[in-house]
Amino acid sequence: MIKIQKRYNETENETAPVPYDWDSEATISNRIALYIARVCIGFDRGDYLCEYLQRVISFLKLDTGKRNSWGYHLNRLSNFFLCGITENEKAPFSVIKSNGNKKLPFFAFSSLPIVDCPGAGACKNFCYSFKAWRYPAAYCRQLQNSYLIRYGFEYIEEAFWNLPKNAKFRLYVDGDFDSVETLRNWMNLIKTRPDIRVYGYSKSWQLFLELDETRFKWPSNYLLNLSSGSKYNEKSGIARAVRKLPIVREKFIAVKVSRNWIESRAYQDKTREGSARYRLEVAQNAKKEYGARVFACPGNCGNCLPNGDHACGSDKMRGIPIAIGIHG
Repeated sequence: MIKIQKRYNETENETAPVPYDWDSEATISNRIALYIARVCIGFDRGDYLCEYLQRVISFLKLDTGKRNSWGYHLNRLSNFFLCGITENEKAPFSVIKSNGNKKLPFFAFSSLPIVDCPGAGACKNFCYSFKAWRYPAAYCRQLQNSYLIRYGFEYIEEAFWNLPKNAKFRLYVDGDFDSVETLRNWMNLIKTRPDIRVYGYSKSWQLFLELDETRFKWPSNYLLNLSSGSKYNEKSGIARAVRKLPIVREKFIAVKVSRNWIESRAYQDKTREGSARYRLEVAQNAKKEYGARVFACPGNCGNCLPNGDHACGSDKMRGIPIAIGIHG
């Protein structure tokens, strides 16, 4: 018997598998999606998880036959959870995205935001990751990966080992390290492919310190950017301690900027009109707020630095804070 939190549904006069604020046949609100994610991650048995997702599909009257719809992708995920992991079937969604787009022309891994972000603080108020939940496949990929992190890490290992030689890899576009165990698994995996340049962002600073206390040997091919918006004060002992780790590049901070730069999309690429003035405002606001000179992120990782290099993953940028305008 599945044990889940039940909410009273005044409209249907029954217990519901999700909070009842369904307002459209075409989309699922972020509140419902987050609730579903948290329930799913609590199951360590695929049959329970499959049953729960089928209840969600039935309760919300989702169409499982309509391609690229919520019903279609949740049903695919449900079938995989039922027996796919135990029978080593192919995951329904790519575990690692390959050379995604112009903004992020690298291989990348994502999991669920908030659910997998134990260090999240103020960033919850402007998290851009929720924008991806407009697309059911993106949400289901994140949910799949969050589950694999906990109960099927061998899928992640296989995907990482299959990356081409000398690949550039961003670890966590969405989501973060959820536990010391996950952090250790990833760091050990990265060490098996020293040819791959790996970089990422995290607010889970306490987890890094806990692992470091075990005298863990960090991979030489991983660079960590310390994201702002963490629940840990940036002047705290935790912040000072984590900055001393050999894998840390520096801070990556988000600052408020004029809304016109966001509406004009000047923040997306340095070739866009207004980009230079946008980056100047980012640098000025970052200096006011943090008292430091920064490198203003131009938005497009593919042309961030000369020769296709990117500041967040560059050893040459160690010790230099990077700032971006809040655009969530």
